[in-house]
Amino acid sequence: MSLFSRNGNGRIPLDYHMHSNVSCDSEATMPQMCRSALDKGIHEIAFTEHFDLVPGDEGAYYYKPDVYFSLLETARELFAPEGLTIRAGVELGEFHRYADVMQPVLDAYPYDFVLGSLHWVGNDTIFDERYFQREAADDVIPAYFTELLAMVRHGGFDVLAHADVFKRTAYRVYQHYDITEWEDWVRPVWQACIEGGIGIEINAAGMRHTVKQYHPSLEGLRWYREMGGELLTLGSDGHRPEHVGFCLTDALELARAAGFTRVCTFERRQVAQWIEI
Repeated sequence: MSLFSRNGNGRIPLDYHMHSNVSCDSEATMPQMCRSALDKGIHEIAFTEHFDLVPGDEGAYYYKPDVYFSLLETARELFAPEGLTIRAGVELGEFHRYADVMQPVLDAYPYDFVLGSLHWVGNDTIFDERYFQREAADDVIPAYFTELLAMVRHGGFDVLAHADVFKRTAYRVYQHYDITEWEDWVRPVWQACIEGGIGIEINAAGMRHTVKQYHPSLEGLRWYREMGGELLTLGSDGHRPEHVGFCLTDALELARAAGFTRVCTFERRQVAQWIEI
């Protein structure tokens, strides 16, 4: 039975986290990603390219907004006749640390959707196994959520990206990650999101890694919903055409199991539509 049998849609409504070769870690063109979305019946996407400034990050200062918007407009002209809505997005890394540089870019360009992400804790990247090898989980995981809370409290973005992204790497080292063990650290982040009008996403990229979990998993989603959180988007975090829409059908089941009945779309940084699931 279709997840969308109640509204007759039968399709994944959106993929709001994907990258093209405007990001340092993708070789895919926007048209390739757009074609993949349409082939999978997805009619609304957002290109959320990495905007990173941490010294030592592979993508530091790689992002060029003028190039991004030029390519985006070309993609819109190509695919709008086929019914694809393409939102202008960006994924801000560590915005609370670099707002003085990033905010003028946000102000200067017509973004629809802004993700906030945390890939660094202090001077350590959470994608380096050595960080987890030299530190105990009881130290690094609270440090991550403490930094994440500071970023959310700073605000300035629309949706928090992949809330526990560190587990992609940590699981390979510790061979274990259960969000219920970190409830006291996660709930304050959710509370700050709710108070700041910031949504969260179900990010499917963890399902492509050894950990085989969504960001966040079911229990974390339930806490957010039970606390009054409503703003929810879906993202494959795709960097290749075959990633587009990855595991988002099951992500919709996850959302419903957590108590959600709808997801939202954005336009010019405001909720544009609620889509029943």
